[in-house]
This record gives sequence, structure tokens and C-alpha cells, in this order.
Amino acid sequence: MNYMIALNGEKPPVLGDFVKGVGMIRSEYLLRNIESYITTENAKKYVEEYVAKVCEFYKGKPVWYRTSELVAPEVNVLQGADVVLEEKHYVLGTRGVRRGLKYKETFNKELQIISILSQKYNNLNILLPYIKDVDELDEILYMLKKNNFAGKCGIMLEIPSVFIMLEEFLKRKINNITIGINDLTMLTLGTFRDSEYHEPCHPAIIKIIRDTVDNVKKYRSDIEVNVAGYISETFAEMIKGIGTDNLVVHYKDMPKICNLSEDLFPDMDFVSGVKKLTKSRIKEREEKHAMYNG
Repeated sequence: MNYMIALNGEKPPVLGDFVKGVGMIRSEYLLRNIESYITTENAKKYVEEYVAKVCEFYKGKPVWYRTSELVAPEVNVLQGADVVLEEKHYVLGTRGVRRGLKYKETFNKELQIISILSQKYNNLNILLPYIKDVDELDEILYMLKKNNFAGKCGIMLEIPSVFIMLEEFLKRKINNITIGINDLTMLTLGTFRDSEYHEPCHPAIIKIIRDTVDNVKKYRSDIEVNVAGYISETFAEMIKGIGTDNLVVHYKDMPKICNLSEDLFPDMDFVSGVKKLTKSRIKEREEKHAMYNG
């Protein structure tokens, strides 16, 4: 099985030819780390410099930049938040490309950064999270064209509608389908990630992965099918024979899943630190809100 790494702001590790590239840069962690939204000059500069560094480091290998995947409470606590949304069910709300297409001016700032970098780095590509239909894809492809984006475009298969309408997506100009097992499991099995019913190894999830691979290879052999998420060793073993092109493994999971030394990964606590920071900021905001409305 081939492996790609998922980065969140960590220093790229030296892994030689062990990884085939960067399966995704989870850009939301870049923003959460500096507590600034993409509307600010600080965030634009930080994202630009980090992505450029990763592209240089993995020269000759694909780097997939995933556009920011933030739920409303996470955006609300960032400096420069364009719109503050109070969503009760934010996990199913205005996130991923939904937010991007709702607030296009902000989304376009992010697309501009990556489009400009794509002119310099021919290994830089873009990945679209939480997409549900080809209408959304067509709109974003048009925006990318207007920005002279020079790389490839891929989509996340997280919402089951993408699987159901896969034939329509295969007619579009995409080169990557990355199956995000965390949200796919949640939305397919009707469960939350911390629930006892959250089973990425469930037969329904495995069937979606297998059928996606089979259909893509049958109709569009030029599209790579990757699997990403918080992957267990059991899950990794289960999908070995399915035919996915790459398993995209989170930085902190590389030692466990790929049997590599932890010494190669000095930033193991990076994501947990960012999560802790965001959680504390959300709690502070909620407490202030409760006090003002008490």
C-alpha cells in the first residue's frame, strides 16, 4: 500500500520515498494555530509561507491543499472572522465549501493564494472538503479558472450524495477523490465520532470505498482514489486489498500505522495543542455570551 502524509502545520518530516507526497494540508489548523482567519494579512502570509515550504520540501511529489474546513464556533473565535454564525447543529451546518460558496469574497482570497502559488509550484493541487453535488464543484472550478489556478483539483467524498452521484462527478475535471472516513462514517451510519456506534470498519463503509474504487477505475483511470482520516491499524489492514491508490495518514499516526520511529516526528503534539487552544477560546466566548445574556 502507498502512503501519503497529512500535515496540519507541523514541520515536514524527512521520509524519503516512503511517502508518495502530501495527501492533504489541513489548512484550518494553520488558521486555528495563529487564531486568525484567512481575511487577515497575517493569515494570508502564514498560509502562503507554509504551503510554499511544503511544496519545496516535497518537490517532485504531489501536494494537496485542502481548503479550510472550519465549523461555525471555530471561525467565530478567529481574528478577522468575516461572519459570526450561531449554529446549533454546526457539524451539519455551514462548513467546508458550503461556507466558501456562501461567502465567496472570503473564499476567493484563499483560492487566490493557492492559485498564485500553483504558478510557481507545479506539484501544488487543491482539495475541496464537505462538497455535496456537482453544482458546487462547477461553481468552484469556475472560480479557480478565473484565478488562473494551474494545478489539479480533487474532492472529498464525505457526504454520501457524492457516492450516490459519483457518475456525475466523474464527468468533471477532477483528478482526485479522497474518501474522508470520519465524516463518511458519521453521515452514513447516523452517528457522532465519539459514539459507540461510530464504526469506520462497518461493512457499509467498506462497501462504499470498494465500489468507489471499482467505478473510478472503470470509467476514469486517471483519477486517484485515496482514503484519509483518523485511521486505526485494523482499518488500514481491512482496505489493503481494495485497490485504493494511497492511504493518507495524519502526521501523528504515521509511527503507528507505518511502523516508523517517533523520532522522525517531533511535532506529535501539534494538533492536540491547536485543538486545546480552540476549545478554550470557544469556552471563553460561550461564558462571555452567557454572562451578557444572563
